[in-house]
Amino acid sequence: MVVGDIATGTDVVVIGGGPAGYTAAIRAAQFDLDVTLAEANALGGTCLNHGCIPSKALVTGADTAHEAATAEELGIHADPSVDLGEMVAWKDDVVDQLTGGVEKLCKANGVNLLEGRAEFADENTVRVIHDGEGQGSESVEFEDAIIATGSRPIEIPGFTFDGDRILTSRHALALESIPESLLVVGAGYIGMELSTVFAKLGTDVTVVEMLDDVLPTYESDVSSVVKKRAEQLGIDFQFGESAQDYEETDGGITVHTETDDGEIDEYSAEKALVAVGREPITDTLNLDAIDLDTDDTGCIRPIAARDES
Repeated sequence: MVVGDIATGTDVVVIGGGPAGYTAAIRAAQFDLDVTLAEANALGGTCLNHGCIPSKALVTGADTAHEAATAEELGIHADPSVDLGEMVAWKDDVVDQLTGGVEKLCKANGVNLLEGRAEFADENTVRVIHDGEGQGSESVEFEDAIIATGSRPIEIPGFTFDGDRILTSRHALALESIPESLLVVGAGYIGMELSTVFAKLGTDVTVVEMLDDVLPTYESDVSSVVKKRAEQLGIDFQFGESAQDYEETDGGITVHTETDDGEIDEYSAEKALVAVGREPITDTLNLDAIDLDTDDTGCIRPIAARDES
């Protein structure tokens, strides 16, 4: 049985409960506006649930194990045994505390919370589609709307994310065992952070980057320090190569890459982490209903820019 559509009203509807969405919702509520916040997954967005916070938690755990294992000059001789499943469970507890805090802040400030994916029905209405069979949807009429739907990992051709062999950063942060080897596609900040985490946990890490250095959007005084430290950890870099496709093997996968000169190389690993950037989540919003469109990257085009084109 499907629950029928329920209609409510609000001054401001906020779509997305990440750091931008929940802070905007709280601030609007502090101005005595009636605010409804719709979140499809978990409050806190990618940052608190699958990004900055969990990655820093694993960085802390990996650093602790690595420091204990490399402290001979201090007279400390240790060979730590790391249970990644337990470390991830501890990380999840950290995340739960923070997301729980966000929920309490929202409720304390009078923000109405709705679980579900929101899409525009018209210029003054959103439909919040609740997850689960028979859960139905809810229509919310609004005066103003704030879109804060965040981003997701970019999936490159030939590398469909499956959570087993081909990983996103979210998958990597939820692994229950340490892979013996990991091939990382992309040497940006996400790729480099997770490369160092797994290298410190004992994984043999290879990074493939189509450009000629790590952290290509950063200044050299930053990227050179990161690269030097990564090489000290045993991370192997293959610059000037783009990942083309892969094939599964008995022990994992073999990734094929191509250089600018057309040379084909291959690298074997247990798993591959694809970290080539992120893209906006706007295709779920039904923007046509409010006469908004996006550019080639998925970003919403400002009305002024659209009028000039």
